[in-house]
Amino acid sequence: MMLAVGGFAAVHAATDANSPTLCIATFRCDATPPRGETLVWLTKLKTIKDPELIKGIVLEDGGKRYILCALDWCLLCNESEWSFRETIARAAGTEPTCVAIQCIHQHVAPYADEGAHRLLDAAPGSPPHLTPKFLDGLRARLTKAVQQAVKRLEPFDRVGCGEAKVDRVASARRLKAPDGKIITRGSEGAKNPKLAEMPEGDIDPMLKTITFARGKKVLARLHYYATHPQTVSCDGSESADFVGWAREAMERKERVFQIYFTGCAGNVTVGKYNDTKPATRAALKERLQAGMAAAIAATQFAPAERLVWRTDALTLPIRTDAAFLDPSRAALANPKAAEGLRVYRGAMRLAAAERAKRPFELSSLQIGNIHVVHLPGEPFLEFQKFAQRSKPGDFVAVAGYGDCGSAYICTDEAFREGGYEPIATNLAPGAEPLLKASIRRLLGGTPNE
Repeated sequence: MMLAVGGFAAVHAATDANSPTLCIATFRCDATPPRGETLVWLTKLKTIKDPELIKGIVLEDGGKRYILCALDWCLLCNESEWSFRETIARAAGTEPTCVAIQCIHQHVAPYADEGAHRLLDAAPGSPPHLTPKFLDGLRARLTKAVQQAVKRLEPFDRVGCGEAKVDRVASARRLKAPDGKIITRGSEGAKNPKLAEMPEGDIDPMLKTITFARGKKVLARLHYYATHPQTVSCDGSESADFVGWAREAMERKERVFQIYFTGCAGNVTVGKYNDTKPATRAALKERLQAGMAAAIAATQFAPAERLVWRTDALTLPIRTDAAFLDPSRAALANPKAAEGLRVYRGAMRLAAAERAKRPFELSSLQIGNIHVVHLPGEPFLEFQKFAQRSKPGDFVAVAGYGDCGSAYICTDEAFREGGYEPIATNLAPGAEPLLKASIRRLLGGTPNE
């Protein structure tokens, strides 16, 4: 096996025509924290509304196994993301580079960055974070879920793809005022009538669905759509939010295993259409589910071809300069500073800086003319559209929110424009051409634009 080194994509592909049948198995694991655990923005969990899950598939080709899975959490960063991939790989009998785990990015959900957690523990008056007991227990449960899945591997011989437009869900977060300044329309933007009246903006309206089947029997479906999946935030409850509701409703309706992945949604939210009211949230769920149903109806199948799994080790320009890190160190060391500042602009930035030279491990799966690209961080929508343009005749689905140690992955133009995301990222300008080059490699080495 080749390892991804120095920005060159490694390729794993079965070459023996007589190798064993392609196989698939599904798994799910409850990732809901108990009451009292810490959610994103340091909210203490008080109310459990619906389960937060890790849902995934194990694919096998010629004895080699690959795992794609999605987690109903806000973030997995740095060593926490590595740890979860290593846990899954051991349980499946494969290597961490053959595992992709993507968060869905709900904001009534946990984050985990255990390097940052240690920094918090060593700081005076340590702010709260997820407990090691919960995280270790979850990894133990995940191990069992994956081990059981491997025992249920079954053949598949067809793969289908379909897409459909989703109506009135996604909207641009970065809007421009007449003077060119950036207006941020957050996920709850429709609470402000003026923001709700502004144009939908640049989005990818298409939901993409990939289906695995044996003959006429459908075994699993994977859905991809680009928007922040956030209708409420930091209210003391946990939930898979409207995207998880739509996914599980579709699974109950079809009696077919379903996974949902968030695409490149760093600058895309439901803000134009979300005022946080229960009826509004229910309507978003219904419209997303309608998009899933339409993509399923549009699905066309082809015989399953050999699996091609590509990996790419990508070093991104994490900021380590004093102007960026000195305020972070000061915030972490100050017990009187706001807890959120100490965590998100303190410990998490310092944890990212500690891993600055360790590359992000990207991956992709190709089956015939179907591609799935797994990206780190909160990538801007432009990267998803770039991936699709890079293979115009193929079906390209993109999942963001892998290793979120980078925070936002902005375009270089966004740094020039300003706004929230260039301030909140852990990266310096210059990530855009690096990530685009990696995407080209993951898609098989398409020419530069």
